[in-house]
Amino acid sequence: MAGARGLFAKANNTNVGSLILMALVLGSCVANGEYLGGRRGLAAVAGNPTVFDITTNGAVGNGATDSSKAFLNTWIQVCASPVPATLLVPKGDFLAGPVIFAGPCKSKVTVEVQGTIMATPSGYPTPEWFLFEHVDNVVLTGPGTFHGKGEAVWKADGCGQKAECNLPPTSLKFRNILNLDISGISSVNAKAFHMFLVKTTNVNVQNIKLTAPAESPNTDGIHLSNAVNVHIGDSLIATGDDCISVGRGSTNVTVERVTCGPGHGLSVGSLGKYPNEENVAGIHFKNCTMKDTDNGLRIKSWGGSSPSTAVDITYEDIMMTNVKNPIIIDQNYGTRGGDSRVAISNVLFKNVRGTTITKDEVQIMCSKSVPCKGVSVVDVDLSFVGDKGGHPSASGGLVGALCTNANVIFGGKLSFPMCPK
Repeated sequence: MAGARGLFAKANNTNVGSLILMALVLGSCVANGEYLGGRRGLAAVAGNPTVFDITTNGAVGNGATDSSKAFLNTWIQVCASPVPATLLVPKGDFLAGPVIFAGPCKSKVTVEVQGTIMATPSGYPTPEWFLFEHVDNVVLTGPGTFHGKGEAVWKADGCGQKAECNLPPTSLKFRNILNLDISGISSVNAKAFHMFLVKTTNVNVQNIKLTAPAESPNTDGIHLSNAVNVHIGDSLIATGDDCISVGRGSTNVTVERVTCGPGHGLSVGSLGKYPNEENVAGIHFKNCTMKDTDNGLRIKSWGGSSPSTAVDITYEDIMMTNVKNPIIIDQNYGTRGGDSRVAISNVLFKNVRGTTITKDEVQIMCSKSVPCKGVSVVDVDLSFVGDKGGHPSASGGLVGALCTNANVIFGGKLSFPMCPK
């Protein structure tokens, strides 16, 4: 306990890296019951002892004072509470560098953001801005905003589709969490991903807004990796990369009533980028709207991959406006050679309507080593409204479908010629 107090005492004159280490050590002390401090010593709001305002720990909402230490110190108090407690970010503009909210905590924790949190331009030893990890029963709620200030770093980001690349920090990363609820927040101009869910279980994301310019690189809206039992709904995502990307090891994911665009679409993948990836299963997109996206409904995997599977994937009741590549399975994604060994099966595209700027409305380009099985395209009615600077049509100008290494089942009303048998 004496060591923990010593670290706490140095908070006012330490660097960011030490602050992160301090939060991790103190979080561990909280978990071991060593840093309780008594309820009387904790800052409270309006007589409610379970609400802790970051301004009582020195945060200043003037947009210029670095409040990173105040966030960390307030988290320590919230995490130590034996009853459900809230970390409050009041109205104002709060500047902060990297912050780690580490558990385990004593009880349910809520982070309520009413103001705007702005990212510092540099000083990130690890690739995340706000990291929640090893803490269960977490609520993150708005109506406040996380502003990543990504415009300051996008020009230097040359990652593209490279197999090895160090991305700028993700704005909000959640790792090793059971029971997570996110609602009402906004994320603007993330340096890279807006939100990253990794090794999380039982997640509900509702009524959020994630925005960045169409040309901003790698600004995925929500990326999932090893995420289980996830529901994402009633949200607006407009970015420079995938609106939602479901990655390795993710199962039982439902996305509904999401508006996507601009961006690179609603994606499963990319898969097979890393050795020995876990399987993907039970991914369902429904009742979504897409506007001016570079891709629509996409499944993508890398060539030269380790064996894995992607099964039970559905896209249903989708409205599109001026969408490029509206339906696509691409198993030659990325720059690495060799066939993809991600086996894709039981995929349904159903009731897709609207307009496209690509003449090849359906592109099913599967792996020669593991051809796609059980791909169905049903009731797809898309009007071609002209190629506005897109890639030339691979089918020589014919509005239709391309199928490679796949036996695709077509049914219902279709607005294009089917692939030849």
